[in-house]
Amino acid sequence: MKITKVETIQIETPRYYGHISGHVLVKVHVDDGPVGWGEASDSRTEDLGAIAKQYNDLLVGKDAGNITEINELLSAQAFKSTVSDRHLVSAIDLALYDLNGKVQGVPAYRLMGGKMRDRLYCCYPIFGWQVRDDFEQAASYLQRLTDLGHHLFRYYVSGDSALDDRFLTEMKHRYGDKIKLKSLDFSGRFKDWETVVRYADVIRHHEPYHFEQPSRNMRVSAEFVRRVDLPVTWHINTLEQGFEAIEKRACTAFNVACVSGGPTNIRKIFALAEAAGFRCLIGTDQESTLGVSAQVSVGISMANTSLPCDPMGPVLYTTSPATERVRAEGSYLYPFEGPGLGVEIDEEKLRELTVATA
Repeated sequence: MKITKVETIQIETPRYYGHISGHVLVKVHVDDGPVGWGEASDSRTEDLGAIAKQYNDLLVGKDAGNITEINELLSAQAFKSTVSDRHLVSAIDLALYDLNGKVQGVPAYRLMGGKMRDRLYCCYPIFGWQVRDDFEQAASYLQRLTDLGHHLFRYYVSGDSALDDRFLTEMKHRYGDKIKLKSLDFSGRFKDWETVVRYADVIRHHEPYHFEQPSRNMRVSAEFVRRVDLPVTWHINTLEQGFEAIEKRACTAFNVACVSGGPTNIRKIFALAEAAGFRCLIGTDQESTLGVSAQVSVGISMANTSLPCDPMGPVLYTTSPATERVRAEGSYLYPFEGPGLGVEIDEEKLRELTVATA
C-alpha cells in the first residue's frame, strides 16, 4: 500500500462568535486502497503548493501502513510554512490513521488500543476579551450553550480579576447549576508567581476543575503549583518539554492535543505522563470535524485522560465539510464508529468552504 499522491486543500469555517478559522486539509492517496483524510487544524497558508510538493517529495512511494516511521520522518523536517511544522505533521498522521482504519475496517481508536471510556467530557471556551468588549454578548454564549443542552465551559482570564469575578458571579446567578466551570485559563500571561497567585485567589471560589498555564516560565509555574490546591495544567507538545515539566514540577497534569504532531506523538506524551503519575486532558478548541474525531479517538483510548477536555468544534463552528459532525450531547463528545476517523466528506460543502487547492 504505497503512497502515490498527497493533495492539500485550504478551507475556512466561521466560529459562532464571528472569527473565521482556516484549516489545511490533506488527502493521502495510495496505489490500492481508500483515501485518507487529515487536517492541520486552525491553520491558514498561502503556500499550499509548496506544502503539497514537500509532502509528495517525502512521502510518495512510502508504505502508508508505517504510521510511526512516517511520523518520525516528517517530525524531522522544516516545512518553512506559515503553518507550524507540528500541525503539518499532525495532518498526515490523522490521514494515515484514517486510511489504515478504513483498510482494516475499524475505527481509528481501535488502532490506538481500543476504548477506555465511551465518550469524552468537553467544554466550550469563553474569552476574557469577549467580556471586556461586550459583557452581555459574552453572557449570551452561555445562554446558547445551555439552550443546546450543554453545561461545561472554560474561561480565559481577561487580565482584570475584578471583571472576571463579576462575570463569573453574574453567570452563576443567572444560570445556577445549569453551568459548570471547567478551568481558569491564564494563557501563560504572568511573569511572576506572586501576581498570578493573587489573581487566582480572587477567582478561585468559582470552583474550576483546574488552573491552566499560569506562566510561560516553568519555574514561575512551579512556584504557583506549590501554593494552590487544584490541579495545574500545561500545554505539552514534546517529550522534552514533558520531561522538563515533570522535573521542575511546573504542573500536575498535561494538556495535549493532536495538533502537536498527531496521535502518534501525543500518545508518547500520555505514556510519559502516566509513568510520572500525571493526569492528562485533550486540549484546544480549534479543530474542524476531522480534527475533533482524532481528538476524541485519542481521548477515549488513553487510560489517564482524567480531566475534562477542551474540544468543542461541533458547537464552536457554524459549519463543517463533513456530512455528519461529531455528536455532542450534554457536554460529552462521542466517537464515530465508522472505519478510520469515521468522517464522510460532503463534496458540495467542501467546495463551498474551499479557498485554495494544490
